[in-house]
Formats: sequence, C-alpha cells, structure tokens
Amino acid sequence: MELPRLETLWQKYGDKGFVVVAVEAVRDRERAEKFIKENKLTFHLFENDEAKNVVRDTYGVRSFPTSFMIDRDGKIMYCHVGFEKGDEAKLEKEILELTSE
Repeated sequence: MELPRLETLWQKYGDKGFVVVAVEAVRDRERAEKFIKENKLTFHLFENDEAKNVVRDTYGVRSFPTSFMIDRDGKIMYCHVGFEKGDEAKLEKEILELTSE
C-alpha cells in the first residue's frame, strides 16, 4: 500500500513544501475513511465525482495508484503508475530534488 508510505514522506518533507493530495476514485467513502483512520493518514483526500473526473480527464489517469510529482510552478516533473515496495526511495529522491532551493 502506497498511502502509508506517502504519509511518512509527507511527515518528513511537509515543512519543505511537499504536499500529498490523494484522490479516492475506486473504493467507497466508508472504506476510504476506515483506511485513513486505521493508518492515521493526515494528508488531503478528495473523494467525489468531480475529483475523479479531474484525474481522469485532466491528467489522463486510467490506472491506480498513479502518482505525480509536481513542482512549485504546477509543472508535472515525474509520473509513477503503480507502487511497489521500495518505490518510496525513488519518490524521496525526487522530493529532495524538487524541494531543494
């Protein structure tokens, strides 16, 4: 599961401008809320049809999970489809590149 690993990165780099925004586009709200509570996730979660349409139509997301690393100017710098154990190291490297001044 990628979300608990993203929580760790959010906690570590949030003060440097790193933000996690998750969009729940597959499961139901009750299941998502239970998962968030059980895993003590503190980042932003959007769960509604409008959010689903934005990720599908604007960003072309067809597979979940899909992660984007977006710079401060709103430009997509990295895109990851899927999430395997150990991918958080790759994400952390990208976070450090994007948050360094």
